[in-house]
Amino acid sequence: MANATNPEIELLEDDVGVWHGEVEVRPAPDAPVQKSEGTMKSRMCGPWLLSDFKNETSGFEGHGIYGWDSIEHRYVGTWVDPMRRGLVVMRGEWDAANQTLAFVGEMTRPDGSRMRWREVTERPEDDVRVFRSFVPLPDGGEFEVMKVRYERKGSRGPASR
Repeated sequence: MANATNPEIELLEDDVGVWHGEVEVRPAPDAPVQKSEGTMKSRMCGPWLLSDFKNETSGFEGHGIYGWDSIEHRYVGTWVDPMRRGLVVMRGEWDAANQTLAFVGEMTRPDGSRMRWREVTERPEDDVRVFRSFVPLPDGGEFEVMKVRYERKGSRGPASR
């Protein structure tokens, strides 16, 4: 169901469907890559994209809510899973030239320090998404801790919403 009056929400609607994900996690720069597979099911609830992920290999699951904040004029989102101990509202921007939606999150660690990270989803094709999560390094650079390549299963017609 296209939302002709709000192109920002239309962008989110493009992610509706069932997606197969090939997951690569590297917990530290010198650690081996851990590979697994999972399924993301995404649907709209009014102007909000609701996403539920289940890793078929490990049983891990997570849940996201994403939308357009018409007051701040930017995307907002949150993700919860068993590894996160607090709710973080991330803020994001769409880069039409590069077909990427990038979010920045910041949270307080148990020791009181702050941690900031970036999440970027590339859209190389209509039915392909590449999600990447980057964490900061002590030298000021960043490290890609996770990459998930999603391919949509079937169509994204009304039955998948």
